[in-house]
Amino acid sequence: MIVCWRTVRVPRSERDAFIAGIDDNAALRQEHGIIFEYVLHTSMRRNPAKALQPDITVPVDDEELVVITAWPDHDTFDAWINTPDRDRLTASGVHAAVDFRPTTRLDVMGGYPLKTEPCTNSTGDTR
Repeated sequence: MIVCWRTVRVPRSERDAFIAGIDDNAALRQEHGIIFEYVLHTSMRRNPAKALQPDITVPVDDEELVVITAWPDHDTFDAWINTPDRDRLTASGVHAAVDFRPTTRLDVMGGYPLKTEPCTNSTGDTR
């Protein structure tokens, strides 16, 4: 399995549409082999005092999100990148408004899923 990590800068005015587009097109991505996709935002909650602390001298860009996806293997991800289905999804106005940074591929070396649960954001909305 591989995990792909990508930072994206999404204007606040486009955030809901960006996330909705990911949710709306999940079935198509799943047909092409995606295992999961999560959109992450830096939490304002800090670690307990006895844990390592992040560098708070670096300001958090509220419009910067992280998108992580998992794929069974590199070939499946490459096939997704090269499919016309992906090209159609990325030809949207929302995609044009977003600043996509390069994707970093990470080979999964170990670990395990605990269980499958719906994703709930900090406002309590279930995705």
